[in-house]
Amino acid sequence: MNAIGMLVQQLETVNVRFHHVASVVTPELVTASAGPRSNPVGFLMWHMARTQDWAVHTAMRNVPELVRSAPWSTMPGISTPGIGTGFGNEEARELAGRLQMPQLIRYADAVSAAAIQWVQSLDERDLDSIPDVAAHDAPFAEYQTPGFQAEMDSGPEHDEAVGKSGGQPVWLYLTSVCVTHLHRHLGEVDLTLGILTGRAG
Repeated sequence: MNAIGMLVQQLETVNVRFHHVASVVTPELVTASAGPRSNPVGFLMWHMARTQDWAVHTAMRNVPELVRSAPWSTMPGISTPGIGTGFGNEEARELAGRLQMPQLIRYADAVSAAAIQWVQSLDERDLDSIPDVAAHDAPFAEYQTPGFQAEMDSGPEHDEAVGKSGGQPVWLYLTSVCVTHLHRHLGEVDLTLGILTGRAG
């Protein structure tokens, strides 16, 4: 299997796990959290889908995110500007209260399908290109907040890539932001659900 095929397989696995977790999230659990300072389940799952939409479409491709078009742009909660990075606890809870899980699953599926279709169109040489993420983010106020920028400009993968090549290449955005980052949050949601319901992952 070549690099493109492996990336597609990894993206598909994220979507499979997303469905597995979402299948047990009742309307009551969408707004539930493990503690008063923990993020609600629905917010975490929204953050995962939004992060992938931003990373693929704005950060790397510099094209409109799916959330900016119908039907997603009219859906309460889903259409909230930003990806959740830097949101306060009350803001996260308010967003979760406006989500409907069936809509969120459809949005996550659409984002995953678009990401996979794009990756399949790439040549392996494209994976080493370094997108101008700062320029791509510049038109959007939600991507200029201190909280968002602080997280995007930190982390071991980011620091090593900037030190070696001046920025994060496409392959790193895909493996780190669109795959590994989402698996971490899927584990967080699974643990939260275990605490709330006694369900083992």
